[in-house]
Amino acid sequence: MATHDINNPEVTDEQPIQVVPLLPLRDVVVYPHMVIPLFVGREKSIRALEAAMADNKQIMLVAQQSADVD
Repeated sequence: MATHDINNPEVTDEQPIQVVPLLPLRDVVVYPHMVIPLFVGREKSIRALEAAMADNKQIMLVAQQSADVD
């Protein structure tokens, strides 16, 4: 694995950086290859899903540490 200085803008990787929409999940942990329904209500979450569906249908799911925080 190549190492590089992230503070040096002259350094480039072989592959471009991929931007993926992020969906924080409250009170649920999702593992690879799991199939579960996602109930989405927050406006930011809806926009993340819409962005994923409009592009390459990839989204990053993360478990939210505290369900109380928005």
